[in-house]
Order: sequence, then structure tokens, then C-alpha cells
Amino acid sequence: MALCRNVSFSITALLSVFLTQFEARADQGTAEAFKAWAAELKPDATAAGVSEAGFARIFEAVAPDCAQTGVFCGKLASEPAEPSFTERTGLPKSCDKVAQREFLEPPVYFPEDYLRRLVRRGQTLLADLRANKADTYQHILAIEQTYGVPVPVLMGLWARETAFGEATLGHNAVVALASLAFAGLENRRPYMRRQLIAALKMVDSGAVAFDKFTSSWAGATGLTQIMPEEYLQYAVDGDGDGVKDIWASPPDALATTANVLKRRGWRPYGGWGREVRLPDTADCTLEGRGNRRPIGRWVEQFGIQPADRGAESAGPLLAGDETAYLLLPAGTLGPAFLASDNFDVLRAYNPSDLYALFIGYVGDRLGCDTEDAACTFTSPWPQMGGNAFAFSVENVCRLQLGLKEKGVLNAEADGFFGPQTRAAIGRYQKMQGDKATCYPSRELLEQLQQPDGSRKEEAMHTEGIAATR
Repeated sequence: MALCRNVSFSITALLSVFLTQFEARADQGTAEAFKAWAAELKPDATAAGVSEAGFARIFEAVAPDCAQTGVFCGKLASEPAEPSFTERTGLPKSCDKVAQREFLEPPVYFPEDYLRRLVRRGQTLLADLRANKADTYQHILAIEQTYGVPVPVLMGLWARETAFGEATLGHNAVVALASLAFAGLENRRPYMRRQLIAALKMVDSGAVAFDKFTSSWAGATGLTQIMPEEYLQYAVDGDGDGVKDIWASPPDALATTANVLKRRGWRPYGGWGREVRLPDTADCTLEGRGNRRPIGRWVEQFGIQPADRGAESAGPLLAGDETAYLLLPAGTLGPAFLASDNFDVLRAYNPSDLYALFIGYVGDRLGCDTEDAACTFTSPWPQMGGNAFAFSVENVCRLQLGLKEKGVLNAEADGFFGPQTRAAIGRYQKMQGDKATCYPSRELLEQLQQPDGSRKEEAMHTEGIAATR
């Protein structure tokens, strides 16, 4: 990828592309509001180091993308206002979330056909680099020596983020971030504003050309999808060519990501965790980061044993004296894991247990899968359909409100299906004299929605994107 060294791009060409694209999406009132908002942004941007000339040229080519995920441009005063989230659903504002794929229910997040293709693609990629691009391969191996992050973990992250560069990033980072900072969820606007200013600095300094600055709808960019602030703070020239090109150079992208993980506390050469087998007597309410214990204690006191699938050959095993916590994304009805402190570092890259698990799992399989065999999870994920819980932000919020009313959940309802919610389900199931699975069902939600615990014949809302944290 050719990187520009100044901001002297063709405004005429950019205007014809971007303004035509967004003209129909932003009404006149929104356009005027955006112009005023950009004027208010300018002093902060220039104080952060963006040149006035660069700011002016960039914003001549930027208009808000009101059709973008997470963007809610205002309507003209003559048009009726849309009902708020609370008015529409009857749920608290704390559950007003834009759910990403990172927050889907586990069976949807781990499709075996896709995982297998990714793993085989990663194995082929490494083999090709080793055979035909020795310099690039050695640069990648050197990353592990420099930052202590295993290559399989970095490959797993690259697989999750852009499928080893095959995924199409359909947004311009500056436009996406400007749209979110201008008209995104109110509590996210300050963060997006900071990322936008960082993106402006990248373009203004010549780190990346405006028209080459591709990203996700949330502004993450490059092969391993980092945010602009992370690029400015942690970008690394991993191949030694004098350019920090995270968009086209795997060594640069992977070294940058390794630097990010190291700065966030990655324990050098350590593992992320491993799949385990639970005894029939396992207490699923022990799940969560607040219940860290030495691995040896999980084994001796609680009867938890490593799952024998062989994929751990890809990376270092957890030592018996290393602390870890129980992770049960599907309660006792799916695979179980012990997660280390390094798992939390992966989770900080994108705050989702399923996301971090995906990275570690794919990384492990790179050293285990063969042409004829796949190192799949030893326990299956729960089946969907029938009496299965219909995952959505709204339904998880309703579940949490019911658990709070029963006194088993001491946390704000937020629509995310995380360890606290699962443990609360288990506590409620114990109260009812049922076997604790720490996993919801359609019947459980209906029961929780009745103050007296009786069944409620009310159709569940099944709209929205499934959620988990």
C-alpha cells in the first residue's frame, strides 16, 4: 500500500465520491448541524497537532453517514420524532445498546465450517511464508521474541479481525468516526471524538492517505483492526522498511498488535487458558473473574480436568500454580474453560469473552488441526430452536430485570449475557430446586416475568442481534 507523506490529495475527486455517497443520507438540517459541530471540533483537533490547512481539506470531503450502524442523525423539526428506546421497549436506558457480532450467542459465534477454513488458511499462509518469503516469516517470528506474545495468538487475532486480510473493510475511518462522534450513542461520543482526532492526525501527518484509510463501521483499521489512538501510541515498523503499514504489511500489523497486548499486561510466553472437563457436581455459579484460583486447586478441590483434544500443543500450557478463573459461555450446557490473566488482555482488545475465546481457540488449532482431522471443542454448544432462549439485547435485559427482582443479580441490567448474569441464573435455578445450568431458556424468561413465578403466555421479542459478553 502506497502511503502518502502529506495531505495534498485531490479534494475534487474525493468530493465527487464521498459527498455523492452521503448526500441522500444527510438532510439539510443534519448537514448544517454537522458543519457547526465540525467548527466546534476544530480547536481541539488543532490543539492536538492537526494542521489548520489539513483539517479544512479533510472536512471538505467529509459528511456524516446517517445510514451507518450506530449513527442516529437528527430529523427535521417538521418530521415526527422516533420513540426512544425506553418508550419503544419499556426497558431501561442502560440496555440501549448497538450489539456487534462479538456479542452473539455461542453456537452462532463458533461455526465449525468457518473455523476450519480459517485454521487451514492460517496454516497455509504460514507454510507459504516459510517456504517463499523467508524474510517476512522471520520478521513474524521475531515479534514473539521481542514482545513475548506467541505467534499462534497473533494469528488467531488476525483471523478473527480480517480473516487474514481477506475481509472487506467497507468504511472510511475518518467518515465513520466523524459520524459516530457527531451522532452516535451519546455515552460513546467522547471516545469516538478522541479516535477521530487521532485519525485526523494520521492523515495530516501522512501516515495513511485519506482515500486508503479503510475501517470497520466503528473506526477500527488495519489487518488486525486497531483504533487510531492505538496506532499513534503503539504502531511498529515490524519489517524494517521505514513505514508503519498496518494495512498491507503482516509484520507491521502483528508487531503493532503484539505491542498493544504487551502494554496492556500480556504475561510473556504465557497461555490464554484451556478447555476443561467439569465433573457432574460442578457448581456453575463459581464462574467469573472474581473467583480466581490456582490451577492446581481447581483440579484438586473442584475436580476440573484438562480436556483432551490436543490443541494445547500450539502454545504454552497453564502451570499448576498459575491463577485462572472458570469461564462457561453456555453454562454447563457447552464447553468449559479455565482462563488466565492473558485471556483478560485479549478481552481488553475487544471486550467480549467470546471474542477472546475465538482468538485463543483458533491459535491453538493452528498447531493441532491436520488435513484429515480437526481439533474441535470436546463438548458441543447448546442447540438453538425449540425451547431455546431467543438471544437479543432486549431479551437479555428482560432476563436480568427478572433476576434482579428475584434478588439473585446484584448488577445493572445492560443487555449483555456475561458471567454475572449466568451465575445469577444458576442461583435462581437452585432457589427453584432445579439443577443449576447457568444458561437461560424461553421457559425461564417467561417464569421470571411473573411476580409469583407462574408461567406467562407472552410471546418473547425475538428481534435484534443476539448478545453476550
